[in-house]
Amino acid sequence: MSTETTSTNDPDGTIPVDIARDWAENWRTYLSTSSSEFIARSFLIPIIDFQNILLYNPDAEAVRAFIGLESATDPLSAKLMLVPVENGQEVLVKAIVGGGLGDSQSNIYDFTKACPPECPVTVGDTLDA
Repeated sequence: MSTETTSTNDPDGTIPVDIARDWAENWRTYLSTSSSEFIARSFLIPIIDFQNILLYNPDAEAVRAFIGLESATDPLSAKLMLVPVENGQEVLVKAIVGGGLGDSQSNIYDFTKACPPECPVTVGDTLDA
């Protein structure tokens, strides 16, 4: 597992590695310190996340999902981060195609939106109803 942060050329849908680590730490802090219930029921995941995971990780055999919080005290700031897995290892960064020696890009995807607070507004066939 690499520990590098991101560059400005990261694929759509990715977030910097250091921000992902902060969000994951916020989630662990929330679990260990809060007496409030975690209330997220679902996450809306943009298709671009899946498209770029497949495009930039053709050898991935799985995707690991991590829950994170933008704020350690706000369960409504929940995020779902997606990390491709190759050969049993999480791949946090990838070499930039055509980039210089040592250049890398984030490989952690998150444009997700949690429900609540951002729930479907239509009534009908939804599991969030």
